Amino acid sequence: MASLEDITGWRDEFNDLEERWDDEWVAYVDQFVNKLEPKIPVSQVLHFISVLLENEETLATMTEIAKWEKLMDASGPFEDDAPEMELYPTNSVVMINDFWLWFCWKAGYPPVSSAFRLAGIDTASDIIRGDLSGVQSPETKAFLLDRYAFTIRADAEGDLA
Repeated sequence: MASLEDITGWRDEFNDLEERWDDEWVAYVDQFVNKLEPKIPVSQVLHFISVLLENEETLATMTEIAKWEKLMDASGPFEDDAPEMELYPTNSVVMINDFWLWFCWKAGYPPVSSAFRLAGIDTASDIIRGDLSGVQSPETKAFLLDRYAFTIRADAEGDLA
């Protein structure tokens, strides 16, 4: 069984959850349907980014996504039939979309897409590209709290660090 310290086997575990599609998994995935999502403590998003960037598989995947985002920043957006669209990292995007949900399940964090999938992945990409200095830097924390204030909040006493 995969853990957050050693994510080996996370895909098998995620696929089992998706295939099982039992009441527990459905309730977890759908807990915010037709409800306001809570703001997520910045420490949880930083934890997610750390796991992403500390594992060889997810780091390689995030590097592919960061390359695509750099191309988009420089020359995009592209029409669907543009030759650059051949470079779109479909497999990497699909993998990260599965990973963030597995990560939240495993960590016991609420599955808030805007905090983990949007803010976490974008910030990890910024770190890879050198736009932010590192996961634990005060700059990264301030960036998350400023740019993603609609979905991320400062930690409160008693939150996981």
